[in-house]
Amino acid sequence: MDFIYRAHEWLADRISWVQYPKPRVRSVSGHALGFKARWQTRPPMNKAFAICLPTLLLFVSDIGVYLSIASVIFLFAYFNRRW
Repeated sequence: MDFIYRAHEWLADRISWVQYPKPRVRSVSGHALGFKARWQTRPPMNKAFAICLPTLLLFVSDIGVYLSIASVIFLFAYFNRRW
């Protein structure tokens, strides 16, 4: 990916109608930025809702079992704060 960014800069230097790429923002301190930061600082989910959600999804006709399995996987990812 770095090669593409450098190539874009090189083209912008030599061709007048090519615009420079947007500057890449990287954290100097090592803290996350953007979506990853929002995911790490997300508000806590209501625990009663989290417990009832897979059971409630079983009542959806035809695809309830699949939605329930997907919600359990999502809840494991949601309550794992290390990501």
